[in-house]
Amino acid sequence: MNVYRFIHSRDIREHLKKIGYAFSPLEAAWLVYQCRTASLSEKHAAWQEIIDNMPDCKIEWRLNTQPRESLHAFLREYMALQNKYIEELYRTDGCAIYQYRCVYNDSGDWCGSEAVFSSFDACCSAIQNEEEDIRKVTVIKRLVDESFYIEGIMLPDKTLLSVKPSRIDNQYEDGLYRQSFDGFWFDFPVPFQKGDILWDPAREGGFCGGPFVMEGIALEGISSERNKENLRKHGDNSDMNAWGEFQREEDGEIYSEVMDNYMDCEYYRGELTGKRRILTALSNFVKGRIDVCLFARAYHQILAEEYAKVCMPVCYTKTGMILAGLEQQEHRKIWLDDVREAPAGYVHCRSVNEAKEQILQCEKECIAIDLIDCDHDLGDYARDGGDGIRLIDWLAERKTGYPIALHTMNPVGRETMQWEIDRYWGDKR
Repeated sequence: MNVYRFIHSRDIREHLKKIGYAFSPLEAAWLVYQCRTASLSEKHAAWQEIIDNMPDCKIEWRLNTQPRESLHAFLREYMALQNKYIEELYRTDGCAIYQYRCVYNDSGDWCGSEAVFSSFDACCSAIQNEEEDIRKVTVIKRLVDESFYIEGIMLPDKTLLSVKPSRIDNQYEDGLYRQSFDGFWFDFPVPFQKGDILWDPAREGGFCGGPFVMEGIALEGISSERNKENLRKHGDNSDMNAWGEFQREEDGEIYSEVMDNYMDCEYYRGELTGKRRILTALSNFVKGRIDVCLFARAYHQILAEEYAKVCMPVCYTKTGMILAGLEQQEHRKIWLDDVREAPAGYVHCRSVNEAKEQILQCEKECIAIDLIDCDHDLGDYARDGGDGIRLIDWLAERKTGYPIALHTMNPVGRETMQWEIDRYWGDKR
């Protein structure tokens, strides 16, 4: 069977494929269980395939797992119990009400509806009438005059992902449903090394969300053999951890923590900008590529830079910021010529109107114009605003006396342009 389909992490999935990892029946069954993207019908089909094609085995006693003689028998009972609660969720008997909550595409939060419905179908019809895009839905069936309820998590098309009763009064069924898969612990091979920058794509923000620098994963990074053996014998799902240094979103500070289910980890492939640049420095420090002094300097330098950006005034114009010395003014030189290429460091304009647009853009963006170097005869480009003398006329009319230089080979044109510059520019040259 294709067990890989139930592994969230593409990097772990490809690594296990590459090394030809042979899954045990217990590992395969647990991977199916923990998959958050597979529907219940897909999971049941996969468990049936395990029963039909993989050898049976015992489920040994663990701290949160009851021992069983047969994995196959357990899977059959587990699926039958799930089907029982699925039927209960769907069944309308007049003694229950239905409500729903949704996760919308622009939010990871559950938003509840105050409406109450008499049946599962009526509840689903209301969901389909929602105007906003929905990512996931929880339908809750509550028994009237009782505290008991059943939750079914679904996709918008009614595909059921999981079903959970609020309580199970039968002790045997409670142990079957709640003291089984969550008590398992596995040490799967992973491709990650200490110092790698990882993340769980399903947890982009919040506590233990976003990229982190891995210090250890599963048994990797645990020096005590006693602790390793304790995990092998008594660890459960909550102990299948990756741990390392995470970063607080609000201030960029680093904290050490663990995240659950290391099988969700992938290499972080995004660009690390802003405060997250600290993770690049930390990763290279953990890997021994830079020393502690350089890391400490980088940590404080990056935080100081980002803090300075946050403190930068935002209610002033760019001109005001430049006058206050908080921003550096950009400088530009303009070359007006239809044929000769501009020297290095100049913006080349081939027509008068193009040069005007460039000047207006510089004025709008508070860019200082250090020099406008003009030709006179602009050939075919004279159709777009005239010859170079027209730019001199425009600047004189506006009384914007930017520094002017002339490189025209037309002696009459040069004399006319120079006369106008001498008349209107005066001491501004």
